Amino acid sequence: MVSDEKEHREQSRLQVRHNMKPELPGFYYDEEKNRYFPIKSPIPGAKSSSSSRTKQKPEPKPEQETNYQKRTKLKALKLVYSRELNGNVIPVNKKMSNFRDEIQKTQASYPVVWRYGSTEDIGDTALKQFQVDVQTPVGLTRKNILVAGSAGGCLSILRVSKDRQVYDGVIECDPVSVLPCKENDTEEREAPEHILRPTQPCLVALSSISSIELIGRSDASENSHPVNRALITTLGSTGRGSIFILNVAEEVNILTPRSLQGNVSSECTIWTSDCNISGSHAAIGTDLGAGLVDLETGVGSYFLRSKSDVFALQFHQSGNIVHCGLRNGAIVSVDLRERPGRPFPRLTRHQIRYQSSSKTGLTSTKKQWFELQGNINPSHVIYMPSSLTCLKTLKTSDQYLMASSMDGTIKLYDQRMVKRGVGVQTYEGHVNSHTPIEFGIDPSERFILSGGDDCYTRIWSIKSGQLMSENKFSNSVPSVVCWSADERQRDRKDSIGHGAWLGSREAIFNLL
Repeated sequence: MVSDEKEHREQSRLQVRHNMKPELPGFYYDEEKNRYFPIKSPIPGAKSSSSSRTKQKPEPKPEQETNYQKRTKLKALKLVYSRELNGNVIPVNKKMSNFRDEIQKTQASYPVVWRYGSTEDIGDTALKQFQVDVQTPVGLTRKNILVAGSAGGCLSILRVSKDRQVYDGVIECDPVSVLPCKENDTEEREAPEHILRPTQPCLVALSSISSIELIGRSDASENSHPVNRALITTLGSTGRGSIFILNVAEEVNILTPRSLQGNVSSECTIWTSDCNISGSHAAIGTDLGAGLVDLETGVGSYFLRSKSDVFALQFHQSGNIVHCGLRNGAIVSVDLRERPGRPFPRLTRHQIRYQSSSKTGLTSTKKQWFELQGNINPSHVIYMPSSLTCLKTLKTSDQYLMASSMDGTIKLYDQRMVKRGVGVQTYEGHVNSHTPIEFGIDPSERFILSGGDDCYTRIWSIKSGQLMSENKFSNSVPSVVCWSADERQRDRKDSIGHGAWLGSREAIFNLL
């Protein structure tokens, strides 16, 4: 009896002692070992159970949808209703947003596309729309034209109008709605633009049309003068590229060849071109480097010599700098201003240490050297993973440079941070392996539009890098993009809703 009572008192004392152990957050108390153990660790001696493993295993992240259209549920009608209640600043996803921004995102996520008949194989290498004042029997008439170049060397001048018109000697290109699909949307839409194509092309060159650029650029004001001339370049058969000046101020378009003079070789392949704002000079990218050509006299000189072809280039807004994209993936900025005490034709030699990089951003240990001649800063050279296909600067901030390469990379660079060698934004989802594809930036500089090798057309947000939409409405690669010129004149603040033209071998498309 006495031993039973002692044993009972000892058990009670231990129970009270155990109950007095304070609870520590994140720990549990083991009676046998008389110590605390962290809960995140497996309990010593305890068998692991499937339930405990399930609780400890982190929840898998939900798969991200590849198409932004599936995630965008805001309709224009709901946005308008919210604006009526809240004004221009509306609540979206528990955040406050601008009404105009949300409308533009909705338009970019649900584009409307028309395909124009009788436009196959006429606008697959170059495409540009602009306004012209044409002298007619009734006086000056402002018209919209679309200049298209093909890989077969044909240059066509298409007339664009809001209303359907019929003329002698032209072919009416009937628009057909291809997006949204008719199965999902039975509503009949009227095409925003109508195209008339002449029966005969303006030019049939011996090689592909490589670029079409406006000579002199108009601003967004209503009083600005329209552009009446365009620079046309051909790739060149057997290494003899050509330059033409197209004058569309008359009812009968005049195409004048411009022979190259000076130290710019006529025995070169012309890949690309760009004109300065004043329209006095043009920069051409060739297989020998980049040259500056006087458009009135044809006299030119090289401002960059390189054994790597210049595939893409663009003037800086100041007109003093030209950004050049090379075949080896390098992007160099060349200053056209002469250095004191050094004549302009004499170019400075630079040995550039090129370190190849992959699409993932990993750099290899193999380093190569290549030579450039020109007024450049070697420390400001940018490197893309593959050959350059397109190069554009943002007009709202000329410090930002957007570039694409043939491996499917599209990046936005801040030229004040080029020494770091990384882009400030990357646009994922683009597909390319070998095609020279040109991307387009909308007039408000909110979105970037580009076709891909997989025949899909994608739209990204420039600021966030988010893929807004991807759609396939062409069986060939949409390789060139240009924005509607008349809408750009009207209001640069509006965006993608003002329309873009896309050219492929299959047809010319209009995207809203």
